[in-house]
Amino acid sequence: MQYVRANSAAEALEALLKWEGKAIICAGGSDVMVDYNAGKISPEAIVDVSRAADMREIKIENGMITIGAAVTLTEVATHPEIRKIYPSLCKGCGTVGSLQIRNSATLVGNVISAQPAADGAVSISVLDPIFTILSKDGVRTVPMTEMYAGFARSKVDHSCEVVEKVTISVPADDEAAAFQRLELRKSLSLPMLNAAAMLKITDGKIAWARITMAPVGVGPVHAVVAEEYLKGKEPTDAVFVEAGKLALENANPRSNPLRGSREYRFDTLPVIVRRALEDCRAQLQ
Repeated sequence: MQYVRANSAAEALEALLKWEGKAIICAGGSDVMVDYNAGKISPEAIVDVSRAADMREIKIENGMITIGAAVTLTEVATHPEIRKIYPSLCKGCGTVGSLQIRNSATLVGNVISAQPAADGAVSISVLDPIFTILSKDGVRTVPMTEMYAGFARSKVDHSCEVVEKVTISVPADDEAAAFQRLELRKSLSLPMLNAAAMLKITDGKIAWARITMAPVGVGPVHAVVAEEYLKGKEPTDAVFVEAGKLALENANPRSNPLRGSREYRFDTLPVIVRRALEDCRAQLQ
């Protein structure tokens, strides 16, 4: 296997096209190298983008936050401006694995790996992220909902495509986001459940809501029924309790011997969703 270091996203794409589908992108390597060592993948070349300058930046300008695809989870979790703007995103990125993993793994990689309960992916999912992807056909932008092809399957083909960055909007004064996680005590594994929420509360009423939850389907799953219910409601405790119950309408968790049964997840998911909504409300008070 050959090693190629790319200095930019364009250079990375050029290398992938040169290898004609026999090379793959590697940023943090926390998933790629595990799969390679396990024999699940056998590329002829690895294209390392961890030092690609245009993929290593965090920019906050003109009401937008841009996070390069090679920015690590630790860099997002500890970024002082992002912590002020979206503490929920910092919280989600800061709970992935161990510190060693977060120091190498990337936020965009946490999405592309397509694990159902990825904390970074869930925490950014309610922020309406847009991903910029380079391919032989040019540059395209893709919303979060179009990033998943199935369980642990991404629609991004890292043998011929390069995700350059992800972009989210800076929230208005009446908007806030939150992230909640249920985990085994002292565990570094994936969470039993997690959920994210974002609310816009104007003149004492919920103008709109976004709620995502995992692992209850493919990628972060939107609680569409609960989102519709919340529109126009006052952000009261009773309303949030009901929204938590309605979130189950879009949830389809599976039993896992290590992380809880389907029945247990059904019982606890409404609580996780309610807590995320309460956190949003607290930030806006």
